Amino acid sequence: MSTDGNPFNTKEFLDNHWQQSPLLIRKALSWDDLIDADELAGLAIEDGVESRLIYNEPESDKWHLRHGPFTEDDFSELPKSHWTLLVQAVDHWIPEVRQVLKDFQFLPQWRIDDIMISFATDGGGVGPHFDQYDVFLVQLSGKRSWKVGQMCDDNSDLVDQVPVKLLSEFHETDTWVLEPGDVLYLPPGQAHWGASIGDSMTLSVGFRAPSDSEIVGELGHFMSALVSDFQRYEDPQLSNRSAHPHEILDEDVSRLQSVLQRVAEDKDLLKEWFGRYMTEPKYDDMSVDTGDWTRKSFLEHWQNAPLVRNPASRLAYSHRALYVDGQSLETNLNKAELHQICDLNEIPFSTNKDMQMLMLELLNTGAVLFEE
Repeated sequence: MSTDGNPFNTKEFLDNHWQQSPLLIRKALSWDDLIDADELAGLAIEDGVESRLIYNEPESDKWHLRHGPFTEDDFSELPKSHWTLLVQAVDHWIPEVRQVLKDFQFLPQWRIDDIMISFATDGGGVGPHFDQYDVFLVQLSGKRSWKVGQMCDDNSDLVDQVPVKLLSEFHETDTWVLEPGDVLYLPPGQAHWGASIGDSMTLSVGFRAPSDSEIVGELGHFMSALVSDFQRYEDPQLSNRSAHPHEILDEDVSRLQSVLQRVAEDKDLLKEWFGRYMTEPKYDDMSVDTGDWTRKSFLEHWQNAPLVRNPASRLAYSHRALYVDGQSLETNLNKAELHQICDLNEIPFSTNKDMQMLMLELLNTGAVLFEE
């Protein structure tokens, strides 16, 4: 544990564990009464909340998967053990849960995807599997056993004809029992297998990690809207092709590479796309009735009621730009002011006209709201 109040020794963690190897930190975090099982089940009943129930039959090793929203009867009909309720984006619905992210501010916040919380009965889990993104597992209540196994990739075999993605082989390397406050970090591709010991609750901080194919596809779509149709493939100083007129030569490919290099070398353009792409909302839970505020009515109201962040909204910034839910907003605000907008849950009144203009725009798009 670090000496600056952060549960992680930041340098040691980033140098030796981030995207490299697992790390278990005992008694790293303490979040008492963050959420209980009834509250989590209550969220899983609501429309618009992504939730799943996974349970297995230990005698036959059959697995079952159901997607929410659920009803109270669904929960009353479950067996006494070997089931898990998983609820995504709990930080969007319960403000106290969002505060957990303060302990992870040594990492880019725009990389964080959401906070998932799972409640499991004795023996409950989701089986041996791996994730393609970094994950921190924070034990909130009870005990859960975690087995850590081999590194996996696209060639790792999965069990056929089961509703969840289970590894067909699991080679255990370590086993730990997590108790409240313990944190287990797992890099992408690390096989792991959790099983609850009695009733337990685990919070999972997952990270957004687009695939190379997604990056290439989305960037290409973004660029196609910006590049002129009049700018086309060119081949000046073309060599004589009489001997092999159907052959594609290295010089042709080099001309193609020059087109791609123009894009790759334009850092401002890449940053514009990346800021928009990494702040695009994942869930359809951020829609709010924002009203239609004029500048005068907005300022009068802001002086008496603080603005708060829409917890479902995603924000990031770079020089002279604020990226909000897939949009890019130009601004004259400095880095400290942009950091305040992205970092604070409650934004106090400001006499800065640039701040006022930007906050009015964010209010009318639903990224910020008045507290009431």
